[in-house]
Amino acid sequence: MKKCEKYHCAVLGVSYKTCPVAVRDSLSRTLQNPQAMKSILALPGVSEVVVLSTCNRAEIYIATPYPEALADTLVNWWAEYAKLDLESIVPYCFYLIHGEAVSHLYAVVSSIDSLVLGENQILGQVREAFRQAQDMKTVGVLLNHLFQSALSLGKQIREETGIGDGTVSVAHAAMELCKRELGSLSSCRVGILGLGEMGHLATTTFAAEEIKEFAFFNRTFKKAEDFACEYGGKAYELSSLVQELPQLDVLVACASSEQFLLKAKEVPNAMRSNLLIVDIASPRNIDPLIGAYPGVRLFSIDDLNRVVERNREKRRLAAEKARAIIEHSVFDFREWFVSRDLTPLLVQMQEYHSLVGQMVLNKWESKVSSEEWNHLKRFEEELRKKILHVPFAELKHLSAAGMGLESQLILEKLYPVQNMDEKFLTGESDA
Repeated sequence: MKKCEKYHCAVLGVSYKTCPVAVRDSLSRTLQNPQAMKSILALPGVSEVVVLSTCNRAEIYIATPYPEALADTLVNWWAEYAKLDLESIVPYCFYLIHGEAVSHLYAVVSSIDSLVLGENQILGQVREAFRQAQDMKTVGVLLNHLFQSALSLGKQIREETGIGDGTVSVAHAAMELCKRELGSLSSCRVGILGLGEMGHLATTTFAAEEIKEFAFFNRTFKKAEDFACEYGGKAYELSSLVQELPQLDVLVACASSEQFLLKAKEVPNAMRSNLLIVDIASPRNIDPLIGAYPGVRLFSIDDLNRVVERNREKRRLAAEKARAIIEHSVFDFREWFVSRDLTPLLVQMQEYHSLVGQMVLNKWESKVSSEEWNHLKRFEEELRKKILHVPFAELKHLSAAGMGLESQLILEKLYPVQNMDEKFLTGESDA
């Protein structure tokens, strides 16, 4: 890992807010490649990397000494790695540096930047992205601190604001869309394609409703059988999907796959008169051309915006509280960031006061008992910590506010490191 004492954080990304799902799919696939982080880390000027790929966003977080100059390098890498024309992705990308990058990650992990405000999955997704980066050894001091502070903040905001209470998840939003389109699910046979985390969430969400029957499709047939045993319904091999489509009323697609699992050429035109498909996978599982077939209604994750609008309003006040916490946390991060340059001065101040305390204590060592001497040492240590607490805190505040250099110059004069012993041993003129 490259040394990162003078590095700054930056993020390049796309999200559901500005980028169409087709482009997002391609960019998301590149970040799901286990070698993507290593490839980014090899770029000139990049010292640390974490990539985040979810159904709503694809983002690259880096540490670099040149945040202002690295945007083009990253965008060019992404276009080439995804085999896309540069012009086709540039309009949809955002690039943030310094405090804006920190604030963005804090907003993401707190779910106030999510399609479904307050959804709980994002905290785990950020944690997993960070874990993968740690396993790949692509993070160092800066991104370690950034992501650890972000995960802690995400948990704090959920506890203090209640933003996740009764949250409508993406899977829940899909179910609400189905109810809106069909009126009732009581006579519906619901297929679940993909039985990972999102598939499990979709299953539990629909299981809470009155439906006719489940049909589970998965690459691992044993897992489909386990779901059918637990929730009722039938299990199928993935290869049976096309054959079983005519028997389904609803298909919820949420599998992890780089290719379409249901291609237009495989599905007979006008296969049935009424099939509702909700594709909440990223990248998508369903070929969008299928949406043009008579009788088929195909929705992607971008279509859930209208369904979750009510949820956004309910959690507006919680989000405002979250933003206030985030603003304070961004300042804390900045304090930590600038305090790294202050460490030598803080150590110098600590050593200075420690020397003063030791010299005063030495005068008493032969005059008091061993027990009293131990009490005096503990008293000196506690007093020194109390004395330095406020100067340390204020110095960090001043540095975060842009007055660190002036403060350091003054304190370096007040706390000289040269000939400290001589200063105290040659006399007590300042007593």
